[in-house]
Amino acid sequence: MLIFLIYLMLSWFGIGAWLLYDPAALSSYAGVAALNATGEAELRAMYGGMELAIAAAVLFAILRPSWRCHVLFLNGVVAGGIGAGRLIGLVLAGDVSIYSLSALGFEISTVVICLLLARQLQRSGEQDNG
Repeated sequence: MLIFLIYLMLSWFGIGAWLLYDPAALSSYAGVAALNATGEAELRAMYGGMELAIAAAVLFAILRPSWRCHVLFLNGVVAGGIGAGRLIGLVLAGDVSIYSLSALGFEISTVVICLLLARQLQRSGEQDNG
């Protein structure tokens, strides 16, 4: 579990820090671009700030094992919501890119692994410590 949490923390931190610093990078690999300063701030908030906050929550769970079930739930819900939105968007657009497939793979695998690990914690009673 610890290895997965470290992986999640580094994944969210890496993309969050990168896009907080350079939101224009989304244009080349995801086709998302800001039209003005407000749009750039929005990209920094949603792709930078939010992902850094999720990374911080995962770090907290690494340091405080009693919070692991809560943070697994958070990551499962967030990844599930993003993945569901992405899947609906792909179906509506009728087009798929390598970026979209790889992001969807991350999101679906995150949901499944978070669910399995949270169930394991529940069975062992560890979630009752928080």
